[in-house]
Amino acid sequence: MIRTLTLDLLRLSLSSLLSLALFFSIAISPKAETKRAIIESRVSELSYQVSLSLIDKPELHGVSKINFKLTESEQPLTLALSQAQVSSFIINGHKIYPNYDGEQFTLSPRLLESGNNAIEIHYRVALGSEKSGMSRVTDPLDQHIYLYSNFDEENVSQLLPIFNQDNKASFQFNITAPKSWTVITTQAETKLISKGEFNLWEFPASPEVLPYQLPLYAGPFQIWHNTTTELPLRLISRQSVKGAIDSEQWFSSAHNALAKFTQQYGQPYLSNKFDLIIKPSSLATSSKIGVGSFNEQDLTPSDEDKFAQQNLTSQIDYQVSMQWLNTLNVVEQSEAGELARSSLRESLASYMAIQAQADTGEYSPIWHQFYLNQKQIAYEQDELYALSLAGKTPAMSPFKGAAILKQLEYQFTSRHFRQTLTDLLSAQSDSLTLADFINKLAASEKPLNSPQDKAQLQAMAAHIKVDFSCADKRINSFTVLQSSASDMSKELSNKLNTQRVTLGLYTKGRRQLHRNLDVAITYQGAETQINRLIGVRCPDLVYPNDHDWGYVKVELDPKSMDTAKLELSTLEDPLLKSLLWQTLWESVLDGKLPLDQFLGAVFINLPQEQNPEVLDQVLKLLIKSKTYLEQMQPMHLNYTRSAIKGMGQMSLRKTMFYNQSPALQKQWFNAYIQLATDTQSLDHLQQLIEGSAHINGLTLTQTMRWSIVKQINRYDHIKAKKLLLAEQKNDDSEIGKLSFVAAQASRPEANIKRRWLTRIQSDERIEPKIIEQVIPNLYPKEQAELSAMTAELRLTKLSELDSRKTPEFIDLYAKHLIPAQCSYRGIATLEKALKEYANFPLTAVQKRNLSRPSQEALLSAYLDEVRCVRIKERLLH
Repeated sequence: MIRTLTLDLLRLSLSSLLSLALFFSIAISPKAETKRAIIESRVSELSYQVSLSLIDKPELHGVSKINFKLTESEQPLTLALSQAQVSSFIINGHKIYPNYDGEQFTLSPRLLESGNNAIEIHYRVALGSEKSGMSRVTDPLDQHIYLYSNFDEENVSQLLPIFNQDNKASFQFNITAPKSWTVITTQAETKLISKGEFNLWEFPASPEVLPYQLPLYAGPFQIWHNTTTELPLRLISRQSVKGAIDSEQWFSSAHNALAKFTQQYGQPYLSNKFDLIIKPSSLATSSKIGVGSFNEQDLTPSDEDKFAQQNLTSQIDYQVSMQWLNTLNVVEQSEAGELARSSLRESLASYMAIQAQADTGEYSPIWHQFYLNQKQIAYEQDELYALSLAGKTPAMSPFKGAAILKQLEYQFTSRHFRQTLTDLLSAQSDSLTLADFINKLAASEKPLNSPQDKAQLQAMAAHIKVDFSCADKRINSFTVLQSSASDMSKELSNKLNTQRVTLGLYTKGRRQLHRNLDVAITYQGAETQINRLIGVRCPDLVYPNDHDWGYVKVELDPKSMDTAKLELSTLEDPLLKSLLWQTLWESVLDGKLPLDQFLGAVFINLPQEQNPEVLDQVLKLLIKSKTYLEQMQPMHLNYTRSAIKGMGQMSLRKTMFYNQSPALQKQWFNAYIQLATDTQSLDHLQQLIEGSAHINGLTLTQTMRWSIVKQINRYDHIKAKKLLLAEQKNDDSEIGKLSFVAAQASRPEANIKRRWLTRIQSDERIEPKIIEQVIPNLYPKEQAELSAMTAELRLTKLSELDSRKTPEFIDLYAKHLIPAQCSYRGIATLEKALKEYANFPLTAVQKRNLSRPSQEALLSAYLDEVRCVRIKERLLH
């Protein structure tokens, strides 16, 4: 039971609560420092009147009239507009030839006036990739053209002249577009005027917003209108996908979300309309004021696919939740660093969306799924930056922020948490930071910005474990031990986080592990004595973050480790099972538990598992184990062959066993396909796809058939090519064509690898959906010799590709094509690359910089190489 903390406990916690605030801080990059240098706080009462012409060509014609007040005019003023062709520039009635460097205008003080100023710019910009601020998409099915803005803090000035991103302003749009098009922005249009082949869309002035929160979409969209609510709701998609969309399902979820969050936030919905726009799969989704965007791959789930329905509901909840938070400016300059612009906002929206689903009870395992699908990503981020190589604070993700907010809600109670959030929103402040939120929650007079507190800031989740002893079957000592996540923070070992968690104490029964006791405790520092447990029955297993309240990594004590390996399947709580499986796996990655012992625990416990979330989690860990074993070859070759064969046989047996349970049978069979590597298993897959063998209760779907074809090609079965061509002939759908590409790319043939690598590294325009199939399948880990042939080329090209390819391409390339060797040589190679390419303080002179995603991918590859070597050396010891 969650109890309200005492005032003394609140004061005790405050020094470490500020460490949570640092989770939201990021180091200011040189590029950001340059932008900061030109931010002008002198500008106020800012408004933009923008006329745009969106003709059916890859360019935009614009006229922007900017009105503002200036407090003093003795210093130059800068106005950003990137790579534009400027035909006219008028300032305060004077037409001038502007001082323009292709990125910004520098306005001389003699052109400015204290008080009111006016600027009018006539310009033209090209519409290109997502980096341009707007994507121009040609639908391959019907050749219709659509425009989708993708404004962020960096690229609004690619389309609109902007003073800076931190100045809120009113925007009023007049947009000319082809007659068949609809134009969508933050406000509903007031007039539609016919202009020959075009329409002029007139929009009212918006409330004051941050520039990157503007939406702008245009094209011959399919639009559904909801007429059952006072608030205008529209659902918008491309024409070619309208047949796959159940508009009533979308409207129902949106209506429910609006009602939920009106209550959750204690405030009415702020805009006068809400649009749900479904974007092509290749484009990023985002939340803008009055518009939420979604991905076409989530179109409309079937009634039978409950997980897909939950995923859609979750996304709609998040987009609606963001509407209450979008107007907040969450930037704070302080000595502790620059708080990330959107992290708190997005984290709050993410957390409140999850909480809303949990409150309904419709999706019972919501927090379990949050732990598996979101919190683990946050922990993995921390692991990257725990390396001494990183030397910097990890970037905040909404997943991490949501996990921290969950801890805060448990620490301060749900009622107080939600009331504090409502109060902050009611105050209508332009700024909301984590420090603000914690100050309100704690209601303490102690300031959060004292030098004493700053010395205690931490960047990552700490590790906790318990140390206990028993006498006469009763506990006689019990201590919670906390350690820093990295060597970088050892000096803070006596000033570590304070968190509120639940200790779960379990004892063996005849058939299962029983929860003997769970007790909420608050720990602080390196050691916390829990005297209240003295005299309690001696447990066989202790989990020090039961119910997953805390944002913390867990290590098991030796007794609990031994119990978990043998008895994990006898637990009833699926969340605890997931927590324990993940803890065992992390022990493998840390070199504390040999991989063969982990797999032994899997063979003992997993066959009894029937919870789909837990089963999916552990099957994925089996696939990861297989990958590590294959990377180690030729070392431990005999064990690798027997272990992978054992995984495959177990998967096949369970597939046959669950012939009356389609969902579980499907999970086990999909795992069997990925684990089939020996001749006997591949022969069996070949027989299944040819129809000469079958499994009771199992009907091969087309997706399963392509998975089989890819697997037998990847491992070069004798009939692989024949089956690949036969399946290509049988399935000429778009998905079939893409699956053929993936299967062909995975084949262990040097000429195929080299041809695809040359194409994807060139400037050849290849459809993103093809790239998405090729890159992940080009160099599977077991094809080490083929990978080695191009390993150096792939690594040396990373920096050059990073400078000219899209973020989506680089994300795939960096994740899948950075070479791995599972050796000390591989570690040295990647460490050298980090020194040469990445923006980490490893060298006095940085030769080349990479984008943050590429840096993180390179660091992730380094971490994985270290882990693989560690696992290889610990195996069978």
